[in-house]
Amino acid sequence: MKVSSELRSPREAVLTIGIDEMEVEPYLDQAYRQAVRRLNIPGFRKGKAPRRIVEQMFGREYLINEALDNMIQEVTSKAVEQEGLDLGGVPSVSVEQFDPPSFVATVPLVPTVDLGDFKSVRVEKREVEIKDEQVDSVLEQVRQEQAIWEPVEGNVQLDDLIELTVYGWIDEDGERREIVKSESTEYIPREGTRLPVPGFDEGLVGLSQEKKAEFTVEVPADFPENPEYAGRKAVFEATVHQVKRKTLPAVDDEFAKGVGDGFESMKLLRESVTDDLRQREEQAAKSIYQDEILAKVIEGATFEISPIIIDHELEYYVHGRLDDFKTGRFTSMEDYQQAIAWQAMSEEDIHEESRPRVEDRLKRSHVLRTVAKEQGFEPSEARIDAEIEKMVGESGDDAAEQIRTVFQDIERRESLGRVLVNRQSLDFLSDIAGQTTKSTPKAKATATKKPAAKKTPAKKPTASE
Repeated sequence: MKVSSELRSPREAVLTIGIDEMEVEPYLDQAYRQAVRRLNIPGFRKGKAPRRIVEQMFGREYLINEALDNMIQEVTSKAVEQEGLDLGGVPSVSVEQFDPPSFVATVPLVPTVDLGDFKSVRVEKREVEIKDEQVDSVLEQVRQEQAIWEPVEGNVQLDDLIELTVYGWIDEDGERREIVKSESTEYIPREGTRLPVPGFDEGLVGLSQEKKAEFTVEVPADFPENPEYAGRKAVFEATVHQVKRKTLPAVDDEFAKGVGDGFESMKLLRESVTDDLRQREEQAAKSIYQDEILAKVIEGATFEISPIIIDHELEYYVHGRLDDFKTGRFTSMEDYQQAIAWQAMSEEDIHEESRPRVEDRLKRSHVLRTVAKEQGFEPSEARIDAEIEKMVGESGDDAAEQIRTVFQDIERRESLGRVLVNRQSLDFLSDIAGQTTKSTPKAKATATKKPAAKKTPAKKPTASE
């Protein structure tokens, strides 16, 4: 195999690969053995025709074409290894000559990152303060969950639990097009609900029990959930069979005893809720803080990334998102809004809209990889095991064995190891960015020799400050 190599920017190697007859022969023989099993050749049973007969009937070009995909993959891999290239992604290969075969492979190399003066990055960390209103909101949510539904007389109100029979339709050229049909179904009308159409829940408010009622809803012109209904009139015929309303418990020590494993008093319950809120808020604040740090490090860094890597990651991202949207997997309101926006875009526009996000993800990933490499961060088996046991402890006994079984897989352990190293790199950058001045590291070193100097930085700000 003859290989010539040429490096080009950004971070690509162009390999010209030629293979001789002896190297081609094993691939042709393999292609023959696979092809002969499915070919119908007069005078021979399937799989029994000699290779020379197959070549006489279909030509040598047929076998080369059959062998080409496997040949390209294996020959390119050997050429990359022969040239000692630091492969960073899937090569792009074109066939230059069919027989004897020669290829040109554009090989994306592992991206390089110059972090620049990343140690000068400073980001102010937001102090977490838990307010009484937040605690009250959580307690009210628990109170709502513990409420008892009781039948009431009177008309429907928002947030009631009603037993409902309803038929809904839209007129289409004098014919009814059914949009909803439900008999004796439990339903809770809530403010702002958009399905089956916006305004349906509000239309139920005030209806009397066991009296058939009809009401009309004007569907907004901008109704992306179902554009076929947009700007039209929806008619509903409804009968409310029963109305139930919540009876809320008093917020007192007895209430506290029924929450979770039980608390002796409201004071202890409030303290527990406050601690839980603080942990969640601190975790959220840390995530935002580290995102800001990473964004600033990226601003000052210089990247060399092959366009092949970016394009490959872009395809993976777009197709993955489209698959999620088709199956209704939305993890946030942002996902839902993106799905709605993409419905009105061409595939080309979707790719272009997604490109900046994908490039940013790649840059973040490679910044963390570079920090880890420069600082010598590596995952130990002990750290991986400790993290697995932490997950086991947080998931409960029922899932413990399943989690341990999942992480017996080597690839999953390696993936978890990368997560731990990325976390370590982020913590490293956070420690730097959290310093008050550029001279802080030197000041700390001096402070270790003079204990009295520690008094000033040791003071921690309180929530009131």
